[in-house]
Amino acid sequence: MVASRGKAPGKGDSRYWLQAGKLVSDARWGGAFACRIQSQGRREFFPLRTTNKATAAAKASKIYNDVVALGWDAAIAKHKPETLRDTGKPATVGELIEVACAASSARKHSLEAYSKAFRRVVSEVAGIHDGRKFDAFKGGTKEWRERVDAVPLASLLPADVQAWKNRRLRKAESDPLAKRRAITTVNSLIRNAKALFGKKVLPFVEQKLTIPRPLPFNDVGMEKGPSLRYVSKVDAYAILARAREELAESEPEAFKVLILALVCGLRRSEIDHLLWRTFDFSRGLLHIENTEYHQLKSEDSAGEIDLDADTAALFKGFRARAPKSLFVIESPNAPRAERKARCYRCNAVFERVNEWLRIQGVDTMKPLHTMRKEIGSIIASEHGIFEASRYLRHSDIRITSAIYADKKKTVTPKAFAGLLASTESNVIPMPSDEIQTVPSILQPKKQRA
Repeated sequence: MVASRGKAPGKGDSRYWLQAGKLVSDARWGGAFACRIQSQGRREFFPLRTTNKATAAAKASKIYNDVVALGWDAAIAKHKPETLRDTGKPATVGELIEVACAASSARKHSLEAYSKAFRRVVSEVAGIHDGRKFDAFKGGTKEWRERVDAVPLASLLPADVQAWKNRRLRKAESDPLAKRRAITTVNSLIRNAKALFGKKVLPFVEQKLTIPRPLPFNDVGMEKGPSLRYVSKVDAYAILARAREELAESEPEAFKVLILALVCGLRRSEIDHLLWRTFDFSRGLLHIENTEYHQLKSEDSAGEIDLDADTAALFKGFRARAPKSLFVIESPNAPRAERKARCYRCNAVFERVNEWLRIQGVDTMKPLHTMRKEIGSIIASEHGIFEASRYLRHSDIRITSAIYADKKKTVTPKAFAGLLASTESNVIPMPSDEIQTVPSILQPKKQRA
C-alpha cells in the first residue's frame, strides 16, 4: 500500500521505518538492524536482530505501538528484557564510565578526560568532598573514586547539575577574572562529561545498561564563553635572544624545547616524543606524524614544518652531539604509552622551561604553550591567517582566527594623515607618564636589536 499523497506514514507504520536513515545497521552486529524509538520525551535504542529490512521495519513499528499503548517499562520488558536483568541494582556512575569507554572510539587520553570531568561533576553535585582525593599513594584517590563511582545514575537529575553550574558561577561573581575562569571551567567540565552520553556511544551503552531518563545533562546548556583571543604581552624576539645566551650551552634540553615551541610551534605532547628521524635536514623539513611512541591530537595535526637555515643548522648540530639518541629531547624517563593518563617523559624539562619563561615575564598558566601562540601570531602577521593555520596544523582556520592570531602590525587610518599634526599654536601637551611606546615586537625588523 502506498501512503496517500501529502500524508507521510507515522512511526506506528512499518513504511516509516523503511525510509532512509530510520533504521541503523553495523558490521559489529553482523549487519543486523536496530532502531531508536522516541516518545513522551524519552528515547531508547532497540536491537531488531534481523538483516532483513522489511522484517526490521515491521518490528520497529510494533515496538513503537507497544510503547504508546503499554508504556515504556512494559515495552522494554517485552522487546528488550536483557536490559532489565539488574533492575534491583540501578546503573551507577562507575558502570556508565566503564561501558561508555569500551563503546567509544576516542583516544585513551580523551576518555580519561571525559571520565575525570564526569566524576568531578558528580562529586560536587553529590557533595563528595574528600580531602584525601589527591592522596594516591595512601589510597585516598582510590577511596574517593569508589565513592563517586557508586553514585546511582538515576540520582543525577538535570536540575541538580544546573544548580551545581549556577553555584560555581555565582561563587565567582564578584571578581570578573574569577568569573571568566569559572565559565571556562564549567563549560569544559560539561562538554567533556557529556561526551560519555554522546549519540555515537549511547546506543551501545543502552545494550548493556538501563540508562535513566532524563539524562544528567539534558537541557543543561553551556555558558557563553569569554573571548579566548590571544593578546601578546611578551617580546618573543627578546626571549629568543636571551635563551640563546642563557640556555643554549648550559641547558641544551631546555633550549631545544623552547625552540621547538617558539620557532616550530609544536605542542608539548609533540615535543615530548619527537624523534630525530622526523627531521629531514637535506630538505629543511620537520615531519610531524604519528609514531610508535605518540599519537597526534588528530589527523589534521600531521604535517610538515619548513625550517629556516639557522634552525636546521642548530638542530643538526645538536644531532651531531648525540648521534645514538632516539628522541630529540633527552630524558632519563622511558616512554609510558600504556598509561591512560597523559604522562610526559620530559616533564622536568618542561617545568624548567616554564620557570625560566615566567622569569622573562611570560605570566600565564601555560608559558610554553604561550610560545606556540606567539609564533602563530607572528606567522599570521607576516604571511596571513591561512599560512598561520597551516603552520600550527589546525583542523579549522576559525580556531586560528579566534584564539591564536594576535595583531602584530600597527593599523591606523590613512585618511586622516596630517590633519592632527602638531603646530606651535595647537600643541596639546601629554603628561610624560602617559606617553606609550610601541612594543618592540611590533616594530619593523630592522629596528629590532
